[in-house]
Amino acid sequence: MKWSGFKKGILISFVVSALAIAPRIIRLNKDDLHYLLNHFLYLFVLTLLYWVLSQFFVYKKQKIVLYTAAFLFLSGLLSIFYQLFLEVFFGDFKILYSDFPLIRDLNEKRQILMLFFRGILFSAIIYFIVFYLNLLYEKQHVLTEIEQLKKEKLEAQLDSLKQQISPHFLFNSLSTLRTMVTDESSKVYINKLSNVYRYLLSLSDSNLTSLQAELDFIESYLHIVKERFEEAIQVSIHVSPEALSKQVPPLVLQLLIENAIKHNVISFEDPLYIEIFDKDRFLFVRNNYHPKSSVEKST
Repeated sequence: MKWSGFKKGILISFVVSALAIAPRIIRLNKDDLHYLLNHFLYLFVLTLLYWVLSQFFVYKKQKIVLYTAAFLFLSGLLSIFYQLFLEVFFGDFKILYSDFPLIRDLNEKRQILMLFFRGILFSAIIYFIVFYLNLLYEKQHVLTEIEQLKKEKLEAQLDSLKQQISPHFLFNSLSTLRTMVTDESSKVYINKLSNVYRYLLSLSDSNLTSLQAELDFIESYLHIVKERFEEAIQVSIHVSPEALSKQVPPLVLQLLIENAIKHNVISFEDPLYIEIFDKDRFLFVRNNYHPKSSVEKST
């Protein structure tokens, strides 16, 4: 039981005990002050015990009626044992009877029965307060979750909108740029860049793609790479026609080529040779090895 929750129980017990002795305060005189303080302490400890007991029952989500009845029954027994405990260890401690003179005229069995029903009454008040506060907490918790879900939904909608706007904007920009340039090699470069971006967007919901589609993408990707390295990179692709329909993870060839570029020295004097070929139902990517003295972080 957390201390923050126990402080709530102390507050509830204090308020209920204060309300219980409120009628006595109205007709208070000097002689009653000591009795009143003892009576308040008596009720405060009792209601706090009810609050502690309620923590084992009030949060149940199933068989609520059964658990509530069990709580009330145990509270009635607790009221009896609490009174008997005080009488045994603190003398004749019948504070409750002073406010209800008629009880003193009852026989012992009826007095115990009255204590039992007193326990049910007080514990029912505590149970109702704790149950109501728990309902308020759960309602607030649900409202907070709903607000969080709304926020996440709006963020998802915004991301979706960005994804819808960004491709159109880029493709339109690339198309406009292609019409603006006059150099044929520049137009080819822009077209390859557009092909690369289009392929990347097509993979948003795909875990596999055909080897043919992957090789078409690699052809555009290598055109962009060779604009930087020119003849310092040489790539040969020899794949059998029957292998082109096989499924491969998307971008797997691009990642392997990119890592080969990152980890090797590339120059016109010592070009990087990359081979892509299939053999015995396996796809191979092979390159010569001229490691850099220091390499950037791999993908």
